[in-house]
Amino acid sequence: MIKFFSALSAAASVAALAPMSVTAGSLYLNPEFNTSIGSDSGVGGAILEGHIGYEFDNGAYIQVGPAASFPDSGEMEEVEISGKAGMSSGPLYGEVSFITGDETTVGVKVGSKFNF
Repeated sequence: MIKFFSALSAAASVAALAPMSVTAGSLYLNPEFNTSIGSDSGVGGAILEGHIGYEFDNGAYIQVGPAASFPDSGEMEEVEISGKAGMSSGPLYGEVSFITGDETTVGVKVGSKFNF
């Protein structure tokens, strides 16, 4: 229950700071919903993240906020803390992410983006 109220406080802080992103330029709000869909299993569990972030002039960024997990049942199970940090240069980008829980999980993503 304490985790829930902590995450609720973090979400309220994100909402309160959201209008600043219009004037600050480097601050941003990044709500993100991730789920999986399988041809046999249908829609799986999901994670709803409410991050507030900061983007530096050199293309690097960092963001953090609450992450609510929803298992297959659809009922909110836990609220954890998640975050990402990354950088892009030309068409290349890289990102490191984490989410807390029973154990902290870390992910790495690299890729490229080409505009036409």
